[in-house]
Amino acid sequence: MSSSDNHELDRQAGLFDDEPATAGDHGDYSAELPVNLREQKLRPRRDGNHDPVPHSGGPTDPYGVGADRGEPVTLSAAEREEMREEQLRRVLGRPAGVEDDPAQWGWRGKANALGARFAPTRDEVEHRVAVEQIRQPLPGTPLIVVCNPKGGGGTTPTTLMLSNLFGRHRGHGVVAWDNNEARGTLATRAAVAPKTLPTIWGLLEHAGQLCSADVVASALGRFLLPQPTGDEILASDQSSKRMHMIGENECTAALAVLRRHRTVVFVDTGNNERAHAFDWSVRHATQLVVPLTYRRDAAHMVLRTLDGIAARGHEDLVRSAIVVLAEGTATSPAAREAVHEALARAEISTLLHVPFDPELSRGERIMLSRLPDATVRAWTHVAAAVAESTANALAGGEPLVDAGHAPESRPVPEEFDSRWGPRPAGTRRGRRGTEYGTFHRTGEAAG
Repeated sequence: MSSSDNHELDRQAGLFDDEPATAGDHGDYSAELPVNLREQKLRPRRDGNHDPVPHSGGPTDPYGVGADRGEPVTLSAAEREEMREEQLRRVLGRPAGVEDDPAQWGWRGKANALGARFAPTRDEVEHRVAVEQIRQPLPGTPLIVVCNPKGGGGTTPTTLMLSNLFGRHRGHGVVAWDNNEARGTLATRAAVAPKTLPTIWGLLEHAGQLCSADVVASALGRFLLPQPTGDEILASDQSSKRMHMIGENECTAALAVLRRHRTVVFVDTGNNERAHAFDWSVRHATQLVVPLTYRRDAAHMVLRTLDGIAARGHEDLVRSAIVVLAEGTATSPAAREAVHEALARAEISTLLHVPFDPELSRGERIMLSRLPDATVRAWTHVAAAVAESTANALAGGEPLVDAGHAPESRPVPEEFDSRWGPRPAGTRRGRRGTEYGTFHRTGEAAG
């Protein structure tokens, strides 16, 4: 197909319709054309098993997880029965107290604090229902993956909001994992972080011990960042001197540890959808969450990513994806309508809206307790929808990740800095005759 044919198909997709250019708007998107989802939608279902795209690079099973790592397993009979019972209990109505307990919001709540017995409003009742949905059983340590390949697309704030709300309402066992292949910002945006930041490399260095039969229950805690809301953060590598990146083997070993000690894992992906860590996250996701603004270029990149995920055999994951749209970010009604139409053609039915909150986009630490009530309540409904969709995926027989054998512990990859001194004799030299500096392990004295 010629480039002119591709341009015509992209024009028909509707995401970049011809409009009069405004000041500062060049209107030229020819360098990166949108996906033609009107014509192709998603790939058709495939019969039989789909072989994933082979992955190259890296040693075979360096963490000792086992050659059978990643093999899908289904829920046990007891776990399925528990989820069926939860569905049946809903026939009896809402949980006790959701509608009957006195109001706590607004003037009704203030009056009730003085001894009155005003009933809650409809909005407060719906909020209570959302909280109960967040608390429902989710067996098997599901992986809830948050992705948007555009930088500044909102993956980190979304991951933190969902993790914080799950931690607040479910209690211990919720982890937000910064699975950026290099340096992510999840820990720097979290409410609390110590001066000495533990990262995923510390967890991998002790992976074997953390999966042993006699490990103490609190051992994993030293490698995670506890948050005021009860959830924990697994930080990405923060070193600018280490050349080794997080790949498929590291991801598999980290999950082998997390699923032995925690119950729900949120994954904040990086922006490089071709990175091994990103691809691994998508392949093992139970639920996909996509934050999105009403910018056409952002929607364009997201649709291309979803199309690529579907092309790799994950059509069901794309269809069940939850897209979280930030209100107040559309530049025009036409742009808003174009984004909605494009998402509909991609067969994504779950679109949720949250108010645009400057506190989430400023790059500062996110404190759930300091956010406006409207923001927290809107994100609570998003978290409830994520929990509901995840439960449906688990009950429907979606495969979970089996980490196989317990991983072995491995040394942390070394860092390099030429300022730490010359390398031993016989090593190669740098440019202009300067010698490369020494390598050393994290925590060792420099020089």
